[in-house]
Order: sequence, then C-alpha cells, then structure tokens
Amino acid sequence: MMAIDDLLDRGRDLRRRRDESADELAAVIRALEGLAGVRMLDQTQRRELARLKTPATRKRASRRRARR
Repeated sequence: MMAIDDLLDRGRDLRRRRDESADELAAVIRALEGLAGVRMLDQTQRRELARLKTPATRKRASRRRARR
C-alpha cells in the first residue's frame, strides 16, 4: 500500500512542478513581450521570443511510432 501512495504523491509533485514551471515561463514571456513592445530587444532576441511563443511540435512521439 505504501508503494501506491508514494507513486500517487510523486505524480502529484510532478504535476505541481510542471504547473509552476509553466507559470514561470508564461511570466518570462510576458516580460519579454513588454520589452519587445518598447523596442528593447534586438533582432535575435525577437526571433527567439517568437520561437518560444510557437507551440512545440510532437517530433519525439512520431519517431517512437515509426520504430514500432
């Protein structure tokens, strides 16, 4: 029974950490957008900001399916 509780706790901790990380990343992106709005980012920084804002692709999942 302890092992099941440990696994459930570990899953909750991972979700909580993921949510905290997502919140921190969103705050950083908002701050960078503010800097871009007042033209304080150079071209490379603006390009990286645009890359951060685009949704991630699922390349790894497709590779796993191809191996099967």
